[in-house]
Amino acid sequence: MEINWTLITYLVVGLFALSGFLKGWWKEAIITLFLAILVFLLRVPGVAEALVDLFNRILTFIWGVLPDSMRIFLTDFFETALGISGAGGVIQADATSGQTWLVLLIVFVAVATLIGWATLPNRIDKPKGTAYMVTPQGSILGGLIGGFNGLLVINLVREYLDGRNLPGGGSSLPSEITMAGGGSVGTASSGVTLQATQLPSFTVLDSFLPWIIILIGLLFLLAVFKNRIDIKTDKDKFRKIEYKPPFGYKRVDYVPLEKK
Repeated sequence: MEINWTLITYLVVGLFALSGFLKGWWKEAIITLFLAILVFLLRVPGVAEALVDLFNRILTFIWGVLPDSMRIFLTDFFETALGISGAGGVIQADATSGQTWLVLLIVFVAVATLIGWATLPNRIDKPKGTAYMVTPQGSILGGLIGGFNGLLVINLVREYLDGRNLPGGGSSLPSEITMAGGGSVGTASSGVTLQATQLPSFTVLDSFLPWIIILIGLLFLLAVFKNRIDIKTDKDKFRKIEYKPPFGYKRVDYVPLEKK
């Protein structure tokens, strides 16, 4: 079975652009920051390997205090759902496995999305009484940044599938998933072959492109804080932090109707 990678790219970019248009630029900028971190870890595999090793040590410590029944349940869950090995009785993440990084990509996007929802709610919650609605300018910027995020996501997926730029040379995902231009085509035990065709000639790791993406992520980090947090000094010279609507958003306060 062949998959047109160019078509998938258009679909992913389009979906992220639509999501960004609905959410606004500020929330999409948070996702860009998290994706830039993943690009950095691809570009500097030594740091990625060290972080995974630290994660495995923390898992080992936590694993030692869990009851046996919980260990069995978590082992099955991590191996089946997340692809994290439970060899030796302790769950461990493999820095050289593309599946590990695919799971991390999903987690990063989910966490970034939750942060955006929690810090800038877009619907009125009556106990809080405040929401932030996207203006047309915020929607347009959000669509552009969302499309950029979609392009980053699909390129990261390609790198994880290929596996050559992962720490230690890496290993690709199951042999039934291959790239048309990246070597031999693998065949699963069921006899079904999945092949990606029409891959673009560039990736996020080409030349100095990763550093540009990382710089964009840092600039977005500054923009996120600058547009949301305002530090003021009162007449007594005390500083206080105030939150303001970012550019491209407007604050809407819930006002309960008075009972007659």
